[in-house]
Amino acid sequence: MSEYNQRKRQRATTPEFQRRVSAASLSAIVNPDPDTFIPSPTFHAPAMELARPQSPMRLETNLFGARPAEDIVRVVADFMYTHMKDRKNIEIEGKLGRLVDRRTGQRLSLPVVSEAALADDKNTRFESNMTQQQHAKFNQLLNQRVDETRRAEFRGARVEYRHTREIDHFYRINGTRVRVTRNKETGEVLQVITKSKIADLNIYSPRTKLDIRITINEERPLEIPDTEANKPILERHKDRLSYRQDIWSVDLTQVVSPEHEVGPANPYATGPPKTAPAVTTHELELEVAQPEVWLAERAKVAANQPNNFHEMTHIFLGNLKALVKRAM
Repeated sequence: MSEYNQRKRQRATTPEFQRRVSAASLSAIVNPDPDTFIPSPTFHAPAMELARPQSPMRLETNLFGARPAEDIVRVVADFMYTHMKDRKNIEIEGKLGRLVDRRTGQRLSLPVVSEAALADDKNTRFESNMTQQQHAKFNQLLNQRVDETRRAEFRGARVEYRHTREIDHFYRINGTRVRVTRNKETGEVLQVITKSKIADLNIYSPRTKLDIRITINEERPLEIPDTEANKPILERHKDRLSYRQDIWSVDLTQVVSPEHEVGPANPYATGPPKTAPAVTTHELELEVAQPEVWLAERAKVAANQPNNFHEMTHIFLGNLKALVKRAM
């Protein structure tokens, strides 16, 4: 483990973690006051008075004296709590893209004027893609944020930048889809896994150009397959820019999938095999780089102990909302 990652892991387990992680969002405009405690909606703790700024009119928070949690944050927190469980090899990420109506082929249009989590998305698909211009704009904004957090007057966690180039090869081994990831320049094997989807939550955002999908997957590590005896069924070239802050990583990736054969081989077929054309996509994902930190907070909720589960959900969703609002 690198010295940088060791420092990050140590920071995440310190008593001051709640305060720092609140203040260190990629965009402070959507985050709560770091000194304000917000009860977890999954905990159902008794309501309590929350700190609030001074008002010249001295208005009360409301009749009952407690600020209610935002519905969208509560929905995401409950989704996370339900599906995270105590899984070990878990991947948690939020993706920017478009929710498309399968019946029309157009972006979903619902009779709402603010963001909404979908309960029924059977007729909807999510396209994890954006235009090259949008991708370039996010690149510019995130590079700017890296520079801002490096200034001497900045108070908070820096945004660290990393550029990687990798190749994914997918194999079908005894009915299991196996992904082998290599460093594109050196050929070094970086990861061998099989991924299983646990759950998705789609969030429709009518006031922005893009929507949000939150996904929870299980990534089980495997031994590298015999690549001589098995032909890859798919290949992906990933040119990725990663922006890391605390336990969050914004991954800006251009993915090129070369032309490849599709469908099972038919020994009785004549003519050339069916092929899928080459495809280039531009993706943005917010990944939880240290899911064990969030899992530990979930365990505290289950044990009825004080926790930061709702706070972490608020920051995770806040970062996604800050990003999606900046989509041109």
